[in-house]
Amino acid sequence: MGDGWFFRYIKSKNAKSMRYKNELASKICSHNMKYVTESKGELGDTVIGRDCLCRVSDGYFTVTDGKGELIFRCKMTDVKLFELMSLDGAVISGPDEISGEEKEITAHYSYYR
Repeated sequence: MGDGWFFRYIKSKNAKSMRYKNELASKICSHNMKYVTESKGELGDTVIGRDCLCRVSDGYFTVTDGKGELIFRCKMTDVKLFELMSLDGAVISGPDEISGEEKEITAHYSYYR
């Protein structure tokens, strides 16, 4: 069930399913990002990249900054994606393969009129 033509037109609502992750990842990656911040707990958020782009390829979700430096890389099966309520950005979390630790970043979209 779910492989029929009808289910292609209905959005997935299960945040843990691969279909939901792929749909949201393609939506997030369609935006240009003004900047990306990392949550440091009580210290607040720090900007870790500007003019960033994200990409989904080879089963990985990656975020690169404007200089082409890789900021975040996580397997699609392990990544957690959520959009902000304002729809001005997205929260991306998961085990980062670059730093080797669990990381939570917030991508803030560029706004064009």
